[in-house]
Amino acid sequence: MTMFRTAKDDGVAMVTALLAIMILSMFSVLMLGLLLSQKLPTDFQRSSTQTIFAAEAGVNSVVGQIRSADAPPDSQGAVYGDNKQLPCSAAGPVDATGSTLKFSATISYFVTDPTDQSDAWRASHALGCTPGTGPSADPGFAVITSTGVGTPVAGMSATAGQRTVAVVYKFQVTNNNIPGGLIYSYDRAQTPDRYCLEAASTSAGAKIKYVPAIDCGSNLIHQLWIYDTDYRLKLASTTVPPATSAMCITGNPNGATPVPATLQVCPAPNDPARWNQLFSWEGGSHWRGQNDPVANGYSGAYLSSGQKGDPAGDYLYVWNQAASDNEWGSFHPDARVGAGAAGFNTHQIVNYLEFGRCMDVTHGDVNEPQMITYPCKQDPNPSQSQLNWNHKWYYDEPASSVGAAGPQQIYINNGTKYCLVSPGTESGWVTFTSGCSVSADNQKWTRYANTGAYSTSYTFVDAWGRCAAIGPSYKVGSNTEVWSTIITTTCNGSLGQKWNAPPNTVSASLNGYWELR
Repeated sequence: MTMFRTAKDDGVAMVTALLAIMILSMFSVLMLGLLLSQKLPTDFQRSSTQTIFAAEAGVNSVVGQIRSADAPPDSQGAVYGDNKQLPCSAAGPVDATGSTLKFSATISYFVTDPTDQSDAWRASHALGCTPGTGPSADPGFAVITSTGVGTPVAGMSATAGQRTVAVVYKFQVTNNNIPGGLIYSYDRAQTPDRYCLEAASTSAGAKIKYVPAIDCGSNLIHQLWIYDTDYRLKLASTTVPPATSAMCITGNPNGATPVPATLQVCPAPNDPARWNQLFSWEGGSHWRGQNDPVANGYSGAYLSSGQKGDPAGDYLYVWNQAASDNEWGSFHPDARVGAGAAGFNTHQIVNYLEFGRCMDVTHGDVNEPQMITYPCKQDPNPSQSQLNWNHKWYYDEPASSVGAAGPQQIYINNGTKYCLVSPGTESGWVTFTSGCSVSADNQKWTRYANTGAYSTSYTFVDAWGRCAAIGPSYKVGSNTEVWSTIITTTCNGSLGQKWNAPPNTVSASLNGYWELR
């Protein structure tokens, strides 16, 4: 019997296994190479993603520093920015101290918008910036350039993976008037003024001295004054922190005997004891005292030197004498001293640029060829009965102070109605006429309140499209006085053309974002 022998496949299996191992090894090597080839770009991408967030964190940090650069509150409690606190650069970790993820930022400041400008323009128009003193001028814009830095990418340059972004920060700005000015003595024959008022200290009981004009402005803590809405003259430095109590000029008249005026704590606005701190600005450039109680109106007391001789180095007094006897009782307050309580509710028209000045019928004479702006007259008596007619100008505001009212007449009344007349010419002076006529073009004025654009708001526009505005100084013969005239001129949005206007505030914003690398 023949026997067959079965062939074994051991050799084939071995070959197959070796082939599989070789293929897997080759695939593994291939995958390893592939993985290794992708590690560098992956590390770069991861670093790049982290550093862009770090760069944005730098922007946020700088914006926080800018928005916290606050000055102390002003006399009205408003808080404004302090240039000295603005950063020139910034750097730091994104999260915990010691983190390898960091940012480094530089800040360039500009007066005008740099958003669409070239690099060359930005380089030539950037304001100088010094740490501790900030930019060299008040900025309207800042370009924040922030670079994010992370862990270096192995095998690449030290800056690989870093990202840099830039963004334009637009400051919140306001043209709000900040009160506080010098009070000069007024002598028409003297140019410039000869003296100003200076408090001996900021403490209760301090006297107020006449100091030479050459020294005025050298001691602002003791020389700046505010004529506030409560009819009191306050030392400006005592109305802001860290001062705890505002100090008012105070004087209790004693017949014909001059009484020194001193600083005393200002009591509450409705405190009956405040009467000897209430002073009304009136014709003749005087501050006149108030009776006790306030409802009894003006007293016969005036602020003055208490003498007729030269007051050099002498003190301010309250003197119960006729205004004509108060030789050094006439004053020329800087417009920044303020307008007291003047405004539309008291029938007064306050200029916004000269914010302590109101429209005035010059010398109380409607036939004067030039009308002026004059320190706003006042009357603390709730009836306002003593407020002179030549400071009461009547017109209608638009409903809710929005839009326009008119054409309408603007008039005063001293027993006879006189209407304001436009000259109908560029830079001509406004005048008055008793021949009021609603059909006369030169008596037609349109009052613009809030138009939606501050540049066209809070103006008086005549029939020829010109705005009432402050003009050149008033002249009497060869003498030039300190008060501005009122003219009509091409409307241009300037503050000298704005009357009974609130401040304009432009909100802060971030825009113009772009990546440099």
